[in-house]
Amino acid sequence: MVFQVLFVLSAAAEPITLRFSHFLGPTSFFQRDLVEPWARDLEKRTDGRVLVEVLNASSPLGRAENQSTQVKTGVVDIALGLRGAEGSRFMRSSIIELPFAVADAHSGSRALWSLHQRGVISQEYADFKVLALFVHNPGLVHTKDKRVVTPSDLKGLRLRAPNATVAAMLDTLGAVPRFVAHDAIVGAVQSRQLDGVVTNWGTPIEGFNEALPRHTAVPFYASAFFMVMNRQRYEELPPDIRQAIDGISGSGLVDRFGPLWDQWDKPYLDGASAPGQEVIRPDAEVLKAWKDGLKPAADRLIEDLRSRGFLDARDVYNQLVKSPSAP
Repeated sequence: MVFQVLFVLSAAAEPITLRFSHFLGPTSFFQRDLVEPWARDLEKRTDGRVLVEVLNASSPLGRAENQSTQVKTGVVDIALGLRGAEGSRFMRSSIIELPFAVADAHSGSRALWSLHQRGVISQEYADFKVLALFVHNPGLVHTKDKRVVTPSDLKGLRLRAPNATVAAMLDTLGAVPRFVAHDAIVGAVQSRQLDGVVTNWGTPIEGFNEALPRHTAVPFYASAFFMVMNRQRYEELPPDIRQAIDGISGSGLVDRFGPLWDQWDKPYLDGASAPGQEVIRPDAEVLKAWKDGLKPAADRLIEDLRSRGFLDARDVYNQLVKSPSAP
């Protein structure tokens, strides 16, 4: 009897380990400012009954295209991933990535989370416990030499695109989209293989501002991210631990992303005020020209979503563009 009691007490004291993977490096802003604080907060709230093992891009489990699959199959318990790296998974969520749908990370993340809460995109996350959905501050145009003011200024420019959606938009405007590895961007610009890139301010690239001193503030796109947990793993946890996870996730966590993206953007945005740098901010009339120029690409992408079953994609996009979260 004594042995049985000791065994039960020992088993009860054994901590629960949750494996949390993401696709950026061990010193990245995701790990430093988001994943690690969330993990340590959960450990604190559960008095050490839960331990979170963080796995990043230095791990075999850190590939961007595998994050949600690893969660679904139970290889990891939680993952933070990039929707655009997931192929056709989370297709409906791509509606937030279209031009002029997002003004900033805070309102854009709230808009994406609202789409989930209202059931517009929730079905595609049915296999998961969704902890948060968010977007970055809008991606804009950065160039080495040419000042880009109007859409016609893009014609013939070789621009690095972050994904196929942005590539389609660049092609519509007469630019030449190129896919270049993230860590090869500056070298490609310096060797004149690229004239510029389309990306957000917070791109962690050494020498970015020096290589690309001209910045055109057009809300070209926004990437969607997800933080999801294996649903069965979540449901098997004790109620108080589920409550602890819920307490640091959901709308409260979504609201953290805006200030975090502003913080991550700040060094690059500040650097753009240095001598030799220029930030071009089109007025309302020129922004309308950009919106009109990008409309054919947006229309094609919306029709593609409709053909794959997202029948009200156009209405949802129109609501996003007209909402307070839009530019």
